[in-house]
Amino acid sequence: MAPQRKTSREKKQADPINWTKVGAISIAVLFAVMMVASLLGTAWIGGMRTVQPGDLVVIDYTIYNENDIPVLTTQEIVASQEEQAGRFVYLSGPIEVSAGYSPDDDMISIPHRYGTIAPFGLFRSEFETISESAIGYRERDQITVPFTIENPDSPFEREMTAEQITEMGYPFDELSVGDMIILGFADNPQITLDDVEPDIKLRFAFIKEKTDETVLVRYGYSYAVVTINSVTAIS
Repeated sequence: MAPQRKTSREKKQADPINWTKVGAISIAVLFAVMMVASLLGTAWIGGMRTVQPGDLVVIDYTIYNENDIPVLTTQEIVASQEEQAGRFVYLSGPIEVSAGYSPDDDMISIPHRYGTIAPFGLFRSEFETISESAIGYRERDQITVPFTIENPDSPFEREMTAEQITEMGYPFDELSVGDMIILGFADNPQITLDDVEPDIKLRFAFIKEKTDETVLVRYGYSYAVVTINSVTAIS
């Protein structure tokens, strides 16, 4: 009688597992993963955990006034939409900052993305609010953070006469409540002997009240929408 051939199923059951080979493959895969991780450093961790104070974050943000009108943005699409609506919004670039960073200067220069006009002026408290907003969130999160930094006894407002408004180049009689004007803030408003112009920073103000002789302009803002683009874990 001819010997019976083993079925393929029987062959599979009979073949022993080569654990040495499996172990070698597993070690090779683990080694490859470790090599990739070492090349990436710790940056990849940023997308897996919440932002901690001191982590390096790259963020986009848009700042709005109390009427939800954007005044400063790092988003091209926001600037384009406002331009179509007949409004001008200051366009800058994303900022790279340590989460929770507090600057020393009272006003921070935010350059225009294309450098065509003077820098925008952010108050230190506004900048701190933006840099602290990322703490506790993750990469790609979007946060709406209110500006609760204004002293009610000293609001970010200023009364200006018709003469002052006219000297700035605005037709006083044509201005209405809600209109925007641009104010200039100087680090050193005094005239220097060597005719060096002061460092001017811009802030957008909106007419809050108007009489026949004066206007009350508000240059404080309400909130910012912050998007965390990337996170680099420092510790």
